[in-house]
Amino acid sequence: MATFISHPLFGAGASYILYQSQSKESSKRFIGLSTLCQWLPDIDTVSYLFSIDETHPLGHRGIAHSGVFALALALTIMTIFYRHLKSNRIQWWGHYIWFFLMTLLHGIFDALVDSSLGIAFFWPFDTQRYQFSWQPLMDVPIRFAELFSSQFWHAQWIECQFFSFLLASLYVVHWLRKSYLNRPVTPVAAPMEALTSESSTSA
Repeated sequence: MATFISHPLFGAGASYILYQSQSKESSKRFIGLSTLCQWLPDIDTVSYLFSIDETHPLGHRGIAHSGVFALALALTIMTIFYRHLKSNRIQWWGHYIWFFLMTLLHGIFDALVDSSLGIAFFWPFDTQRYQFSWQPLMDVPIRFAELFSSQFWHAQWIECQFFSFLLASLYVVHWLRKSYLNRPVTPVAAPMEALTSESSTSA
C-alpha cells in the first residue's frame, strides 16, 4: 500500500507549496485539512478488526476510497471550516475542488500499488475494483509486525522517491505559474502618443 506515512506527508507538502504565502493561521488550517484528506480514506482499515472481507464495500479500499466519499468529505470540510467563503464563490469552489482532489488522490495512489486489491472508485454506481496497469509502488501487509520488516522500509524508500518527484514537479509548476502572473507588464504607448513621439523625432 501507499502507507500511512507517505499519504499525509504528500498532503502536507502539496498544500504547503500552494498555500505558504497566506496568513499563518489560515495556512495551518489548510495544510492540516489537506493532510487529513490524504490520510482519512485509510480509516477503512478498521474493517480488519471486525473480520470484514476486503472485497466488501466496507472493506479496505472500498467506500472510503471512492469518489462519492471524496465529494462528501470535501463538502463536510467546507461546511465546518470555510462557511465564511460562501460570499466568494470562486474561492469556495477552489477550496472544495482542492480537498476533493486531495481525498481522491489517496485512492489513485493506492491504484498504483502492486496488489490484487483494486479501488472502488465508482461506488455505489459500480462495485468493481480498479487498478492501473502501471504499478510502481509495493504492497505491504497491514500488520504491526511489518513495521519492523525490511520490506516495509524498502517500500517506504520507493514511495519517498515517488512522492518527492511529484512534490518537486508541483513546486516547479507553481513557481512557473507565479513567475508568469507576477511578470512586469511592459506599457504600450497609445497610438496618439506614439505618433507624437515619431513626429518629434522627425523634426
